[in-house]
Amino acid sequence: MMDFSIYGDDSNALIRFDPRTKLFIFLACGVTSLYTYSGLYILLFAGAVCAVLALNGKPITALKAFLIFAVAMYIKETVDHAGSSSSVVVLIVSVLTTLVLYSLPTILSILLIVQTTRISQFLSALTAMHLPVRAVIPVAMLFRFIPTVQDEWNGIRKAMAFRGISLSFGSVLRHPGKTIEYVLVPLLFSTIGVMEELAAAALARGMDVDVKRSAYEQVRLSGADYIVMLLFAALSAAIVIMVTAKGAEGF
Repeated sequence: MMDFSIYGDDSNALIRFDPRTKLFIFLACGVTSLYTYSGLYILLFAGAVCAVLALNGKPITALKAFLIFAVAMYIKETVDHAGSSSSVVVLIVSVLTTLVLYSLPTILSILLIVQTTRISQFLSALTAMHLPVRAVIPVAMLFRFIPTVQDEWNGIRKAMAFRGISLSFGSVLRHPGKTIEYVLVPLLFSTIGVMEELAAAALARGMDVDVKRSAYEQVRLSGADYIVMLLFAALSAAIVIMVTAKGAEGF
């Protein structure tokens, strides 16, 4: 049975933010991650993203993400102050935690868009931004393609489990040939079918016609949207200014 929750669900949201607000958060996360990945300010920034995610009906995901971020920051600070830079283990741990701190805010912003935004809402928001059809169609296909392939992957895993074929990390390393045969080949064929079906569905709905389309979903920026965008703009600006003033990454 297909899991429709992977297509975006905001039914449990305390505050339903406009998709354009979520796009702004994504851009702010990208800008912030380019300047720094450590310190109190980036922790506050990640906490703000988690708070928005929780308000959009995903409190468990937000709590897990914040705990991961906090633990990664604690480990990095501990390793940087107590470990020896010449140690291989210290170097590996430092690189891994840095990668988590660098990428997690952007990943959270992507989860915010994908898990809490229906594709109809997102298309209405893109249309309200007066974007051309050539820009809207690829985004629509992408948002439908990713969860569909995820559902296909879950089906392949269950089928392999019924046949007694393990897809654990160790099994994949020991038998890479079987992994390609049992997993990648079926997934590639399923992906081709998904792309053809999505393309046919887009043409059937007239998405390739460059005319103004009516929409069932009505998107509108509320006061909460403006407050959140102002908050993230202020946090991003503060981080950029402080990092630039100090002439180094991090604090």
